[in-house]
Amino acid sequence: MYNLMDDILEHSIVLADALKRNWSIEIVFLKNNHHMRYKYVVPVFIDYEKQIVQLQRFDERIFDINIEDIVFCEVMI
Repeated sequence: MYNLMDDILEHSIVLADALKRNWSIEIVFLKNNHHMRYKYVVPVFIDYEKQIVQLQRFDERIFDINIEDIVFCEVMI
């Protein structure tokens, strides 16, 4: 449980930093037990209460994911 909380905190910090600076990110998350990879995603909104991140790809699609489903998250510079 501790490691999961560490991961959630780390991913939250990366997402918040990218949101603040309007940077793109690469994110890998679990969806239906499969890894999904999205590159060049711009974070739009982080809801810490619901633990949800709303992301928007450059092709204008918007989708929500749970922060705890994030496997990997990195800022693209």
